[in-house]
Amino acid sequence: MKGLEEKLICFLETNQAISEEDREIYSYALKSAGILGGNIITSILIGFWLRVPWYCLLLLTAIILLRSDAGGYHAETAGRCYILSCTVLIAALLWMKADVPFRTVVTVCAAIPFFLLIFRNAPLDSENKPLTVEEKKKIGRRARVIVMAEMISGLVCIPFDEKAACILLSAIISCGVGYIGWFIKNRKKQTGM
Repeated sequence: MKGLEEKLICFLETNQAISEEDREIYSYALKSAGILGGNIITSILIGFWLRVPWYCLLLLTAIILLRSDAGGYHAETAGRCYILSCTVLIAALLWMKADVPFRTVVTVCAAIPFFLLIFRNAPLDSENKPLTVEEKKKIGRRARVIVMAEMISGLVCIPFDEKAACILLSAIISCGVGYIGWFIKNRKKQTGM
């Protein structure tokens, strides 16, 4: 991937599509697009592998919408992020497919405290992108609207499509678990562990 990225940047510079000063920005953008594209393709493949591609896309959409504004734990490396993302997808889809008594009740009961955690604390910033007070207000409002919409949608889906409800609520649960990871990581930094 690195070689392809470098060739594309050189091609763009040679054809004066970008300036040399912008090289690093475009390199970062191409790397990010490659990682995101790879994650989306892997996610779709996981959905087909588990024979639930539409539910997988619903989960992926719900997680991306919520995590983009709400924030949460960020893995140290792209590889760890990839593994965690795949694990979350597989776990949520297997849970949705499981024939477990009271699965929906358990999912709702798990989603409620995470919903409250996200609603109260969104957005969480990161070392890479600390947020200003104004950004926190604006992004926080948007994150609260998204988590509220996902919670209401999940609850409304229960009588019509329990699996869709489980998926939407699982997005909130996974983001909430990411919040706990964020709090633990920040606590360790503060205490010097």
